[in-house]
Amino acid sequence: MTTCIDTLFSAWGDPSPESRAAKTDAAIGPDFYYSDPNAPDPIRGRAAYLDYIAQFGAMMPGARAEVVAVSEHHGHLRATVDFTKDGQRMMRGQYFADMSEGRLQRVIGFSGMGEPD
Repeated sequence: MTTCIDTLFSAWGDPSPESRAAKTDAAIGPDFYYSDPNAPDPIRGRAAYLDYIAQFGAMMPGARAEVVAVSEHHGHLRATVDFTKDGQRMMRGQYFADMSEGRLQRVIGFSGMGEPD
């Protein structure tokens, strides 16, 4: 089953700006909020999010993001996402999301899986 979070992360590394935008539009709702541990500030709105993932593609050509596990309850998602390049995992993160009417409203990411130190 493909979820909206799969669709959202499938845009990462997509070389086509039009395709990235179409995938993003299929996944997010109005007033989209995205907080990434690698961004200095939360990202608000479609345009800012598309700019952010375009920067990812420019800095890491050929890299992509893939949802490897997802669970859902009561309009919330938890996803494990692998960031890969040339078939090698560079980083794994965990994302928590709020949904409304089948679309992502808020996505908050963390590096790693929250392992104890």
